[in-house]
Amino acid sequence: MNHSPQQKVVTPFQECLVKLRSLTRMTQRQLANRSGTSHASVNRWELGKGTPKRDNAELLGRALETEGVPNASKLLIAALRRTIEGNGLPEWAQDLESIERSARHVTIVTPAMVPGYLQCPSLAREIFRAGMPGASDEDLGHLVDLRTERLGTLPELNVTAIFPAAAIACLSEPLRRTQASYLIKWAESGRAAIHLVPEGSGLLVPASPLMLFRLSTGDIAVVSDHADGNVVHDESHHDRLTGEATWALAASLPVALSLDVLRKLA
Repeated sequence: MNHSPQQKVVTPFQECLVKLRSLTRMTQRQLANRSGTSHASVNRWELGKGTPKRDNAELLGRALETEGVPNASKLLIAALRRTIEGNGLPEWAQDLESIERSARHVTIVTPAMVPGYLQCPSLAREIFRAGMPGASDEDLGHLVDLRTERLGTLPELNVTAIFPAAAIACLSEPLRRTQASYLIKWAESGRAAIHLVPEGSGLLVPASPLMLFRLSTGDIAVVSDHADGNVVHDESHHDRLTGEATWALAASLPVALSLDVLRKLA
């Protein structure tokens, strides 16, 4: 009976290092010399027989960057983390609450409604009531408190919010005024930069609420909000999702004009 050899698993760091070095046309020995590491170590890492310490990965990245490979250090560090931890983020930053507490800034793009961080209590209650028709008033009140007090519990987190002006304009007059005034208050606090997509325009992307967090470590975490919960995206998706956020920002009004719209709605 013939047995096929077991297929060797290629690690993310191994794959990334080989790919980046091939872009420069350097040999392993040349990369080792320029990074201050040993030829034997570079060979071992490319064979997947071990992973370097972070400082060695940074040395490799800087050497590759001098040969014309942009962001090589960032790519290698992310690949190293995926190899060690199975994710492009540190283990402590793989769920939304941990990400929020480590973050210093978040860009939020919502295609249809006011972002949760910036919903006034009245709007949050209406949204929860529509989504949870069987919930008691006590349950609704608890959920509203959790949502509307969240930003207050994260004093180091600043927000850039991109969403349609229609998300406010479509509300009943009392609720519209309350929500617009609530947004103006956050904007005037200096913690929220609001960019409204003007009425008559729409956001083609993203298809669901998207949050791009800048962590205190300098890392980026990208989270999507779906019906079944939040999804923390692997770094391989970051460029595409960051591009979607950039497109949405380009389709929106500057902060000053957005505040003018809010004042009219209030």
